[in-house]
Amino acid sequence: MNLMNIYFTPFATMLVLAAIYFSEPDKLTRNMSFGVLLASLLVNHWFARNTYRFVGWASRLKLLQVWLTYFWVIPLFYLLGTYWGPMWLLFTMAPVTAAMYQGRWQTFATAVVSGLTMLALYALRAHTQGLELGEQHWAMAGVHAVFIVVIGMFAHALAETALRMRDVGSRV
Repeated sequence: MNLMNIYFTPFATMLVLAAIYFSEPDKLTRNMSFGVLLASLLVNHWFARNTYRFVGWASRLKLLQVWLTYFWVIPLFYLLGTYWGPMWLLFTMAPVTAAMYQGRWQTFATAVVSGLTMLALYALRAHTQGLELGEQHWAMAGVHAVFIVVIGMFAHALAETALRMRDVGSRV
C-alpha cells in the first residue's frame, strides 16, 4: 500500500480539492465531499500504519482496502463528477491497488466493476437531473471505462514483471 500512499493518495486528494475549489459546488456538495475525503484519508492512513501489524490478517486487510478505495470513489464521483470532468480518474485507483496484491482475474474483475460503476453513475446522475446524454458523451465515457480496465491490467503486468525480475536476479 505504500506505493498507493506515495502516488495515488496525494493525486486523489489534489483532484478532489481542485474539483471543490475551481468548480465551486453548492455548500452541501462541498461539505459532503470534504467529509468523504477526510474519512477516506483517515481510514487509508490507519491501513497504511497497521496492515503489517496484523500479519495473519494482512492479505484480508489489503483486499478490504482495495474495496474501500472503490467505495470512497463512488460518493466523490457522484457528488463532483458533474462539476469536474477528471473525477473519473478516481476509478483507476481500486484496479491499480488490486494489481499490486491480487491475481490477474481479480484485478480484471475489480477494473470492470469500477468501469461499469462509473458508467452507471453517469446514467444515474443524468436521470436524476432529467438529462439525456448524447452519443458523444457515452463514447467518451466508454473510452474512460476501457482505460480503467487497461490501466489496471497494465499495472498488474508491471507488478508481475517486477517480481519475475527480482526472482531472476536472486538466482544469479
